[in-house]
Amino acid sequence: MPESISAPVIGPSTILPRGYLWLAPLWYTIATAGLALTRWLPVWFRLDAAAGLILAMVTFLVVIASVSVHGFAADESGVRLGLPSQSRRRGRRRREIKNLPWQQIERVRIAPSRDGARLQFLLRENATYAVRGFDHGFYWRAARWLLLLIPAWYLLRPTGLTSPRAKPSRYEIRVRGVRPDELRHAIRALAPADVAVAVLVRRG
Repeated sequence: MPESISAPVIGPSTILPRGYLWLAPLWYTIATAGLALTRWLPVWFRLDAAAGLILAMVTFLVVIASVSVHGFAADESGVRLGLPSQSRRRGRRRREIKNLPWQQIERVRIAPSRDGARLQFLLRENATYAVRGFDHGFYWRAARWLLLLIPAWYLLRPTGLTSPRAKPSRYEIRVRGVRPDELRHAIRALAPADVAVAVLVRRG
């Protein structure tokens, strides 16, 4: 029986706050609107600039979406999410580690992904605020998202990897290089019997 399991986590949530990637289309829209309203530049130049901007945006999104770090590990005590200890990325909140004890996890869902698997760690209703987080409401979440428009503000926010989702309270990650069945067997061997572990199968 394995005593622990670890896997690389893929996606922008490994290094950036949740929702940060949506700023790329927003900034592109603002830039192209500025080009459209500028009359002193020739049309051919504005069209070339708009095409260059969209190419840069697509490249940025593809590169960020393919980033992976060893941000997932599990053993008999629980689950660990976050950047590896040797990470040199700036921002104290970004380097925080989220520890999820098995006693606060109700069930684990595993779904196939293109190059690995998606995991959901659904929390119990009595999970502590330190694990479940506090739901400040829609307006507070919108305000925090708008603050990401400030340059370098993302350094003061935790990564999406260590930020719980609400309704239901859960953590979601996408791991690379591990098959769903392998994860199910490994997690089942580590988690207590009262933690449900299931692989979701697509129908049709």
